[in-house]
Amino acid sequence: MRLLPSVLATALAATSLLPSPALAQGETTAAKAIKGQATLYELQSGGGNCSYPSSPAGNLYVALSPGEYAAAAACGGYLDVTGPKGTVRVKVVDQCPECQAGHIDLSRTAFARVADPGKGLVGVTYRPVSNPRVGSPLSFRVKEGSSQWWLALLVIDHGNPLTSVEVKGAGGAWRKLARADYNYWIAESGVGQGPFTVRVTDNRSHQVTAKGIRLTPAAVQRTTTKMY
Repeated sequence: MRLLPSVLATALAATSLLPSPALAQGETTAAKAIKGQATLYELQSGGGNCSYPSSPAGNLYVALSPGEYAAAAACGGYLDVTGPKGTVRVKVVDQCPECQAGHIDLSRTAFARVADPGKGLVGVTYRPVSNPRVGSPLSFRVKEGSSQWWLALLVIDHGNPLTSVEVKGAGGAWRKLARADYNYWIAESGVGQGPFTVRVTDNRSHQVTAKGIRLTPAAVQRTTTKMY
């Protein structure tokens, strides 16, 4: 259950905002920040609507309104969120169905970095981060129920939001998968028994391939491939 305040304020006081933290090499932020408001909640299990098997390191995550979640298109991306106390970087892992555009739902840990958790609702600005430093290579998870006739694949630790995932089996052609709103990429008629080569493209035009992904449901398969 989301820990939202029972009554939302209709107007927010102007907030003294701190600058964004120094960016790592190659990182950029959107030229214009989005001005909005934040509340706080805690994931009940796993990684929210984006289906990640665990919460991000440090429990620094965010849920977005349906429009900004965009049927999982935002999953795995990062925002820099600034409030009265400072700035925090959070990973998009969930959808907030009751949130309007500009209203983000932060983890309790992340909210405490930018404001007093006792306030429950606070004015913030937030910016998408391009090429965020992830620190881990790509991982993949084959969904339970997958077989040679139906495949659902989750991509983990890509940094920028993804725009395309393609798969091919040994000697086969590339098959473009369709993203479900729970962030798995689906081949309705399957791609055979594997192992598979997976080609991943993000919204900054980075494209990489990872080989040897097995048809092993429910196991996180780590690779040495990084998006950038």
